[in-house]
Amino acid sequence: MSVKVPQFFTNMKYTKQILIGAILLCMSLFAYSQDISSPNTSRVKKQDSLTVAKHSPTAAILYSIIPGGGQMYNRKYWKVPIIYGLLDVSGYFLTKYASDMFLYRKEFINRRDGHTELLLPALAKYPDENILSMKQTAQRNMEIALAATLIIYTLNFIDAMVDAHLYYFDVSDDLSFQWSPMVLPNPINTSPSYGVSLVLSFK
Repeated sequence: MSVKVPQFFTNMKYTKQILIGAILLCMSLFAYSQDISSPNTSRVKKQDSLTVAKHSPTAAILYSIIPGGGQMYNRKYWKVPIIYGLLDVSGYFLTKYASDMFLYRKEFINRRDGHTELLLPALAKYPDENILSMKQTAQRNMEIALAATLIIYTLNFIDAMVDAHLYYFDVSDDLSFQWSPMVLPNPINTSPSYGVSLVLSFK
């Protein structure tokens, strides 16, 4: 069994950046999606309460037990590949680092117990301290990947519930939402401060 160490993805710094970036991308896309493809309240004002009640947030949550199920229930089909793409990324890292952790752990135990016939030739050049350090690094990265997977899965529920609650939210022409970048003077030093201006208008 060949093992290549160290690898790019064994660097905890890059692992955190990739996973945090994926989570932030997921949250940004979900937030942005609230402004897209939402039904107009004016189209459903004449519907009776029984018809409106058919789209239930509770049902959206139950469907979300299967990732993407709540999004399909809310007819936000384009979100499904995003959810599965993020879960694939976090699942890949989770599987990889779990495998690495058990590999280094087994190697360390075999060295400690004197089972030289079970040692991996690819790891022979690394001292015991390095093997233990690589095992601990892989374990930390595995825990980060597991946390990222759970966060993405939880966001799957939250997004479906929010979309279901806003399914009949008024996004007609009477409402407008605008945002623009801003540059503000800084009274402390000469460097300007940067921000975003958000404006919600009722016509």
